[in-house]
Amino acid sequence: MRIFLLSLLFLLSASFVLPHAVSAQGGAGTGGYQSGGTGTGGSGSLINPLSAGTNLQTFLTQILDFIIRIGTIVVILMLVYVGYLFVAARGAPDKIENAKKALLWTLVGALVLLGAKAIALAIQATVAAVTV
Repeated sequence: MRIFLLSLLFLLSASFVLPHAVSAQGGAGTGGYQSGGTGTGGSGSLINPLSAGTNLQTFLTQILDFIIRIGTIVVILMLVYVGYLFVAARGAPDKIENAKKALLWTLVGALVLLGAKAIALAIQATVAAVTV
């Protein structure tokens, strides 16, 4: 089961990372590399694939949102797996107890995801109040 979850996490992360890496290597006009300038060698610049600009707050918010997106998918898959554990238990007390523990830890993980976003919003509001 661990190998399945790790491979699923790898595939999901690759599906989010690879399009950005490929677009960063495109030619002129594709949004990856733009050539230009006044020299004969053609100086160029790379476009930030995260499109976060220079704002650290925006960059960290995008990272947190990405983690929450992946975590939400994992929580949904774990809820499906916990449902399978309950069905596969077929009334056996020890298997039902294991399924209850898995449900508890899945819900704890979901609350951690929600708590991370809530803490980030609270810190953001505090920093905004102090700087004003």
